[in-house]
Amino acid sequence: MPIPPPSKPGSDETARTMLRLLGGFAAPAAIYLVVWEAVARWVLPNIAASGKGFVIDLSSVLIPCVGVLASIFITGVKAGRMLGGGVMAVFFLILYFSSGVAFSWSPVGLTFAGIALAWGLARFCPTMKPDLSTAFG
Repeated sequence: MPIPPPSKPGSDETARTMLRLLGGFAAPAAIYLVVWEAVARWVLPNIAASGKGFVIDLSSVLIPCVGVLASIFITGVKAGRMLGGGVMAVFFLILYFSSGVAFSWSPVGLTFAGIALAWGLARFCPTMKPDLSTAFG
């Protein structure tokens, strides 16, 4: 059986870039769904009734922030802000409007506050190199 020739250095750069872009696109939505499920299942039942509103509001800020920061880590600061913030905003609004709950500005404002917090914290977030903002042209 012949042994395939070794690949050239950097020949898989395109595949790596695409996987990082896909990861940066999927990370905010996946983190949002998984962490909210964990909070609803394991944290909220153990909180007193008087504190549930505070925990929900705090989670409404921190969970989108972590999702966008994950995108920033994967794709870089500039690309992560654009990609992660946009995906989180659109994903949240689709979920919120399709859920059928009575409209309130509070969840929308808290989610966008979490996205804005991630934009501010992005300069302190470690990232994979290189920043993929150059991949957009």
